[in-house]
Amino acid sequence: MTGENVGIPILTGRLTSEQRDRLTRLINDPPPGSKLAAAKEYGVDLTLFLSTLELTPTERLERLQEAQSFLEELRRAAGATAPESIKKKSRRSRPKRKRS
Repeated sequence: MTGENVGIPILTGRLTSEQRDRLTRLINDPPPGSKLAAAKEYGVDLTLFLSTLELTPTERLERLQEAQSFLEELRRAAGATAPESIKKKSRRSRPKRKRS
């Protein structure tokens, strides 16, 4: 969107049917010239936003944590089978994480 407020509050829980209907209309027919319209024209599947917004914040966080675990597992698996030159490059390119 172009910075305009479309009147949808920050969501703290599940969508109401009214919110879902409003978002569905917005996604299916975004305002001309808006960033949503540009994204849709570019080929972005805007329904993914809606499906994510239908989750509670806790469910969203759980999905994010699952995705992070999956990516870490992929990195470990790729590192175990990658040639040594790629392993060295991969270690240098990843930022170090602080442990808390």
